Amino acid sequence: MKYGICSSDPAQIADARKAGFEYVEGWAPTVTQPGKSEAEFEDAVAKIERGGLPVQSVNGFLINGLVCIGKDADHDRVVEYADEVLHRLAKVGVSICVFGSGWARKIPEGWPREKAEEQFSDLLRRLGPVAVDSGVKIAIEPLRHAECNLVNTVDEAARFAAATGSPAIGALADFYHWSQNGETDQTIIAAKDCFLHAHVATAARRLSPGMEECDFTPFFRALSRIGYDGRMSIEGSMPPEGPDRVENFARAVEALRAACAAAV
Repeated sequence: MKYGICSSDPAQIADARKAGFEYVEGWAPTVTQPGKSEAEFEDAVAKIERGGLPVQSVNGFLINGLVCIGKDADHDRVVEYADEVLHRLAKVGVSICVFGSGWARKIPEGWPREKAEEQFSDLLRRLGPVAVDSGVKIAIEPLRHAECNLVNTVDEAARFAAATGSPAIGALADFYHWSQNGETDQTIIAAKDCFLHAHVATAARRLSPGMEECDFTPFFRALSRIGYDGRMSIEGSMPPEGPDRVENFARAVEALRAACAAAV
């Protein structure tokens, strides 16, 4: 497994590198600077990579104002935005773009769920060719019920991904959301054929591993059962700045490696 952190802070990234992390998962708009010049885009990437780790994945796909579901949905704008963002990501070697953005895909009150699912499926089908053309895959992120009411489990993400017929659309599993929603290994196993990426943070307070007691072994065991050995990014509160941050990051790496070893 390859471990990274979700961050755009060069100092934080530098400490994570010293502790053994291997890559950064950036915030898509921060990395790509949509609507801005190529020079501004290049400067943004250079600033992040001053921390000494490459940006290999991103999350926070959509910017405010882009709506996927309901009467205000504008798929033309979303696809146009995605075309710019995904192609810029490809230029810096990013291979995975995480589609969380729960606010943008939330089903509005009174809007039929069947219609919402049709809208989301239609959008994903339109995004598939853009993702293929750019070479950057889109990983649909299931979110806990408290954050979004559409795509809450890993197998739901897999079903939406499979319905696109695109090899560039797949599913993600986030340990925090997975555990908050009470999912089992079966939802991950159901996503085996289109599984792309993983996130991790502690189950209780969404902290970096090692900052509170948490058993990650069931999650790693499920990933092991589908043969996943790719990237896993910490998406949660990081160790605070200070003289102990490198040590705390090293504790996170140790906790994840121990869970991975225990799952084999």
